[in-house]
Amino acid sequence: MTPEVVGTWAAAILTLMVFSFLLSDNPLFRLAEHLLVGTTLAYATVVAVQQVLLPRLVTPLAQAPQANWHLFVPLGLGLLLFFKVSRSLSWVGNVSLAFLFGVGAALAIGGGLSSSLLPQVRDTIVSLSPADLGPGTSGLTSALDNLLLVVGTLGTLAYFNFTARSRKSMPQQIVFGLGRGFIMITLGALFANLAISRLSLLLERLQFLLGDWLGLIS
Repeated sequence: MTPEVVGTWAAAILTLMVFSFLLSDNPLFRLAEHLLVGTTLAYATVVAVQQVLLPRLVTPLAQAPQANWHLFVPLGLGLLLFFKVSRSLSWVGNVSLAFLFGVGAALAIGGGLSSSLLPQVRDTIVSLSPADLGPGTSGLTSALDNLLLVVGTLGTLAYFNFTARSRKSMPQQIVFGLGRGFIMITLGALFANLAISRLSLLLERLQFLLGDWLGLIS
């Protein structure tokens, strides 16, 4: 058999092993799950070694250690992680873990501010006058869209920041209700998008089984 046929049969068998979870949790599904995790980790390890460790750390240190002396810092931090294997010396690796968590938190906060919060604030500062947005109904439609954006953003921020108060005035209740409504609509849209993406994956697998494997459909 050709490699394409072997690959098709292997993919089909693994797909059926995953679908067997619909009946019950069984060893076939767990085997497919372990194969997925193992191959993913193996692929990530090869990519990390071939595209990060060798070209950016090992090769520069081997060719010009004096010119790349600063690379000994990540090398030392990486070697400290091996102490996590030992129970008595695992505390030594906490230095590297603290550095990783600190850098990760800083990148997450900075990325959230630069890619989410600040663009959202900038996009909220818009004109609500139809005359500034276009002639006729196009300007009115754009103004309504901008108004919806502003009300949704302010209502959502107010709902998350002032829900601790026990007594709320009527304007506060209106703002909180609008914020809650926008949050529910957003969560519903995200869930619908997730469901559609999973459904498309299911249809793709069924098309593969019935078409590429069994040849029942073209």
